[in-house]
Amino acid sequence: MNGFPLQLAGGAALVITTLLFYGLHRRLQRHRRQHRQLNIRQLALLRALIAGFQRHRGLSNGVLCGDASLSQDLAAARQGLDQHIRAAQELDSSHRDAWNSLIDHWSRMREGRSNDRANNLTQHHLIIRNSIFLMEDVASEIDLSEGRAELGYLPCIWREVVQAAEWAGQARALGTGMAAAGQSSAEQRVRMRFLYQKIELLAGTAFATLQRHASEHPQANGLRLEHREQVVADFLRCIKQELLGQEQPVIAAKTYFQRATQAIDELLALVDAALAQLQPR
Repeated sequence: MNGFPLQLAGGAALVITTLLFYGLHRRLQRHRRQHRQLNIRQLALLRALIAGFQRHRGLSNGVLCGDASLSQDLAAARQGLDQHIRAAQELDSSHRDAWNSLIDHWSRMREGRSNDRANNLTQHHLIIRNSIFLMEDVASEIDLSEGRAELGYLPCIWREVVQAAEWAGQARALGTGMAAAGQSSAEQRVRMRFLYQKIELLAGTAFATLQRHASEHPQANGLRLEHREQVVADFLRCIKQELLGQEQPVIAAKTYFQRATQAIDELLALVDAALAQLQPR
């Protein structure tokens, strides 16, 4: 008779233990889901900031090189960045120090008090480089793909695609200044050739990797790779013909800026497509 209450107590303990483990498992799952969503949100914000910093760099360099017609676009780019920075200030992130560094750097840069073209470009290069480093850190902190083979292309997005977009952004900034001035130095053309080669290499690597992935995982295809590759190739052709082939560029700064922007937008659209595929199913 005494064994029956013991059995009841043992059964109750087992049920309680099971419920505790189940509750803990659910809590861990919820925490992982929230962590993943926070990281995806940070990546989306960094994508917007990188694009904004790149645009601000190109426009500010064009203005400093003498094309005042870009001033209105520059003011709009600054307003857009201020909005994204406000969103960054509200993040509860494990990368708080890196975020604070970006926010502080922008607060000093946005005043645009320096008329030194070289320093203006250097400061933009630095804030964008740090944004890309932060993006790589956030992307690699946890497994965003959750083991899904069709998302195996993600590392290529955070590395080669984003880097290609940044070299294209640098080519846009430098080339906009060259076009605005209507002349270029041998040093500028050497730098532009270097940027041309970087874009060609990284974009080529990225498109080859993504094409291979698309052929292995047709269900994940929707990246419009042929179209995007063609737009980047058109931009490279523009650099070669308009800037590398002559000391006195005749292309309008605004026209060149727009051509470069099309290529950058197509590369960053690959980041957008990856972020869209990471949203909850």
